[in-house]
Amino acid sequence: MSTMTQDPVLSAPKSSLLQQIRRSLFSNRRDTVITLVLLALIVGLVQAGARWLLFDAVPPWGPATACAQAAGACWPFLMEKHRLILFGTYPFEAHWRPLLASLTLIAAVGISMLPRMHNMRLLWLWAMAGAIFYLLMRGGLGGLDLVQPERWNGLPVLLMLAIFGLVFAFPIGVVLALARHQDSLPVIRAFAVFYIEIVRGVPMIMVLFLGLFVLPLMMPEGVSLNPLLTTMIALVFFHAAYFAESVRGGLQSVPAGQYEAADSQGLNYAQKTRLVILPQALSRSMPGIMNTVLGAYKDTSLVVIIGIHDIMATAKMAFSDPNWQRYGLEAYLLVGLWYLATCWCLSSYSRWLERRTPQ
Repeated sequence: MSTMTQDPVLSAPKSSLLQQIRRSLFSNRRDTVITLVLLALIVGLVQAGARWLLFDAVPPWGPATACAQAAGACWPFLMEKHRLILFGTYPFEAHWRPLLASLTLIAAVGISMLPRMHNMRLLWLWAMAGAIFYLLMRGGLGGLDLVQPERWNGLPVLLMLAIFGLVFAFPIGVVLALARHQDSLPVIRAFAVFYIEIVRGVPMIMVLFLGLFVLPLMMPEGVSLNPLLTTMIALVFFHAAYFAESVRGGLQSVPAGQYEAADSQGLNYAQKTRLVILPQALSRSMPGIMNTVLGAYKDTSLVVIIGIHDIMATAKMAFSDPNWQRYGLEAYLLVGLWYLATCWCLSSYSRWLERRTPQ
């Protein structure tokens, strides 16, 4: 009768959590000292943060005059200035319009994440969302007062530049990746390589300045572009180059047998790319694509350098008031929490999409 040999790794008794912690953090004198020092630092930072945020802070419903003597945060500042941080110099009595416009874009992003929307219906969704956003923000129709783009500030500007910039940049990036990946049209391939390498070789601030000052000079006489539109165009063509490289990595990882199988079925280039190659390439490049999305979303805050008043600029407006100059940390904390929450949602969706998409 044959006997089965047990794997020593599987047959070894599992160590308890306390034993694992002891081996990892307190295995010798040096590790013990380092662990205790780091624990002391962490405890001290948590205590200091809790005191500033909660115990020594003035609560949101407290009087603003108490902030002068408080050792912690002044939350009445945010209660007083949150509308300025979110909507900037947009007419105060019409703040419901940028609020509704922002919620429209956020809802469109959420709907776009649904699997059943991953088809041509996305075009109609974003066309409708863009029209509603523009109508609410600009007005001039349906009894809404006209508000010029120069007064669009804060959260709606951030969402408009980030979301529409990515929506238009991604398909351009896919086209550039396909142009660089093919060999049958060397001129188009050379153009794609030249464009991608040039854009990836310069900082985004330079591209923004070119879009803001050079692009209007290239327009025909009598045609003018407002700074928001030129900034979005610059962001689109900048991020398209990074999307192109992410997608190209996916295209190169598709096995050669997939190309041969598509050719054996008599598919032309367009059919082969759309039905066989591109879906696999996008699936394989999903981590890189989502990383580009997160980076592009956060980099949108750099538009403040060229005078576009996104939520970073309106936060600075809020504590520029002489009565509130001490509370810039509270304003930037609110902005940081917004970026943290939205980036966490995007990262969670990315992980869910990777688990759901077959490799």
